[in-house]
Amino acid sequence: HISIGGKGCGTMKQRTKDFLLVLGWGGSAAALLFCSPSVGEGVRQGLAVCAAIMIPSLFPFLILSDFLGHTRIGALLERPLGGLMARLYRCPKELAPAILMSWVGGYPAGARVLAGMVECGALSQEDAGLALTFCVNSGPAFLAVVVGAGVFGSPSWGLFLFGCQLLAGAVVGRLLCRRPIRLRPGKGKGGYLPPIAGFVQAVSSATAGMLSICAFVLVFSALAQLLSQWGLLERWGAGLSALTGGVLTPAGAVCLGTGLLEVSGGCALAQGLPPGQGALVLPFLLSFASFSVIGQLAACFGQHPPALGLLLRARLLHGVFTALLATPVLWAQFAAAPAMTGQPVLAPGSGVLLGALCLMAMVTILASAVEGNH
Repeated sequence: HISIGGKGCGTMKQRTKDFLLVLGWGGSAAALLFCSPSVGEGVRQGLAVCAAIMIPSLFPFLILSDFLGHTRIGALLERPLGGLMARLYRCPKELAPAILMSWVGGYPAGARVLAGMVECGALSQEDAGLALTFCVNSGPAFLAVVVGAGVFGSPSWGLFLFGCQLLAGAVVGRLLCRRPIRLRPGKGKGGYLPPIAGFVQAVSSATAGMLSICAFVLVFSALAQLLSQWGLLERWGAGLSALTGGVLTPAGAVCLGTGLLEVSGGCALAQGLPPGQGALVLPFLLSFASFSVIGQLAACFGQHPPALGLLLRARLLHGVFTALLATPVLWAQFAAAPAMTGQPVLAPGSGVLLGALCLMAMVTILASAVEGNH
């Protein structure tokens, strides 16, 4: 009788899940049919974010990440950086390339290196999930230009946030990695591509990855626009503002809610708020990274993503620790500062400086590879 009851309980849970799945699909279909103007507006806003922020600041780093994984550069970087990374994160020195790309390339760059290690057999899916707890950061170019200059009036404040984020990530990695990350001996060695082939493969792979990232941005931008049309974001803002006694304004709470769905959209809204509100919202938001970025990270691993529960815990803890480090300093500096209206989301030519340098470096690599083949 116990086994029959257990089976019936399991069947009931599955039926409930199936019902909720069908209900969610039906609601999504209805939203697309009856709220298509809002969905279209959200997609257009997402396209603007992709064109102004995501592609210029991220695409070159995706190419570098994939080039690093396909060629011997990753092995060469282990020598000067492996010891430092091993001491800081208590991880194998072979993870140094993934950590480095997570520092300089933005949210999914480190994950793409880890996914490459899983694909070649050097890292298990479980160990990649552990490494992902400290290999997700916002890129310094984005923080300096979009957040530092656009919200707080100086790129140095963006770099301050970047430092707090790295320190918080090291703490999160030590808390969540309860056992050592293990590499598979002899795996992933000797399968490197020559530079020119690695470059071609990296461009192709990064292009597919960029399309996937932009797709997540469009989906969550459309969802944010729908929630705004239905008044749910505004109600969230009013309720959260009341809970904080007005310290966080309704507009600041809406910025937080939008950013939890898609971080770039939240940062764009923060540029129209007083910097004090940005000080309350952005440190947590930038390290949590948004549900859009979590989807992007999972997509790097194809049909077998890391454990979602561990990834969510890591993002939440990363956001909390970054906020504890950065918010008191930013609030003390900007609590009474007026809003910096009129700032562009990404000034042409400034926010993509690192990306331009990366493109120049990649052209140099390609030229040297072609010359070596001749």
